[in-house]
Amino acid sequence: MNKVVFALLTLSALLFSVGCGEEAPRPVVDEGVPVDAVALDNIPIEDVVISTEATPFKIGFVKQDHHAAVFVAALRNEMMHENYPVYLIPLGENFYALIKNNEQVAEIEFIQSQGAINVPNNMQAGLFEMGFGGVVPFASSIDQGNPIAILSPLHQRGDMLVVTADNEAVTDWNSFISWVGSSEDPVVVGYKSPKAVALIIFQSALRETGIPFAMSGGDTDGAKIVLYNAQGQPNLNPALQEGMIDAYVSNNPACAMAEHSGIGKCVAELSMLPPGDFENHPCCAIAATEEAIASKPDEVAAALELFAYATEFINENPEEAAAAASEWIGIPVEVELVSMSTSLYDMHVTADWTENMSTILDHMRGLNSFSGPLMDADDTAEIEIITNFTLLPEEYR
Repeated sequence: MNKVVFALLTLSALLFSVGCGEEAPRPVVDEGVPVDAVALDNIPIEDVVISTEATPFKIGFVKQDHHAAVFVAALRNEMMHENYPVYLIPLGENFYALIKNNEQVAEIEFIQSQGAINVPNNMQAGLFEMGFGGVVPFASSIDQGNPIAILSPLHQRGDMLVVTADNEAVTDWNSFISWVGSSEDPVVVGYKSPKAVALIIFQSALRETGIPFAMSGGDTDGAKIVLYNAQGQPNLNPALQEGMIDAYVSNNPACAMAEHSGIGKCVAELSMLPPGDFENHPCCAIAATEEAIASKPDEVAAALELFAYATEFINENPEEAAAAASEWIGIPVEVELVSMSTSLYDMHVTADWTENMSTILDHMRGLNSFSGPLMDADDTAEIEIITNFTLLPEEYR
């Protein structure tokens, strides 16, 4: 896919001085980009014909910046219209007209899901047809027979190890291990859900390091670390502040928010932990129901193209993207700038993504996470089981 390359003026004053009255700089197309890559035939956005009978298409997401492509597409729709052939037009509340080449393809409704672990179940229940969610919940759900498929990569990295702000003994992974080893009582480490990739990575690192661990509520005899299910990411920082846990592993922006509020400090990126298999690990992806893939291929394909452009926008305009995420999520933009800098946004199906996805599945097998076809699948078969890239723009496959 030809990329539209932006050169934006500095946005810092706008981002950190809300209400200063300055208009955001308009993107300028780089002169080195071929003409056919940027010569759009988009008509004025107010002249696009909106149909009341457009195909409805429901898309689920989680209110976290790993899903920033949703927020950019919805909140920076005019900039998307100026620079890409696929964009959204707000219709009110959570409804948007999905436009491709000046014609409406569908009427999108964005639906917030309470946690990535619930996205596959919500899709199976018919709450939405396409979902932004974690690769681990998607893989687990597909293994259990849920008729969904991962349509595209979305996001990598962005998971952190956080300890209390006053923990002077821990500054990195090695000092964390030393602290755990010298502690008289088991160190309680929180996680947001049993199907979070952060937990999979952390458990694998503990096994590699030889630190005995156990799950809270079970037999914790001899454990140096007790893993505590906080029942959702919103509960992690309060649990850390109240002393219910000594540390936690999770994804941003919760970790950046812990530092911003003085509750905790990030001491390690989980992608860099032993055994060294998780650098640039997949975290989130876009999936859809098999029914939607079969019955609404044009709508699914156009939505994927929209989010591919939105992902390009994120990478070319990190400050503007952080502003959109801040506006949607409701946390300070300076937190989003820190949070999103720990993430890699990319919808390309690369050899590295496939290999890293297989690594995650291998570690899940080692933790007895599968009981279906993924239990014995090899690297090639397992990717075929969980993915369907046929509707992704060809340049991204």
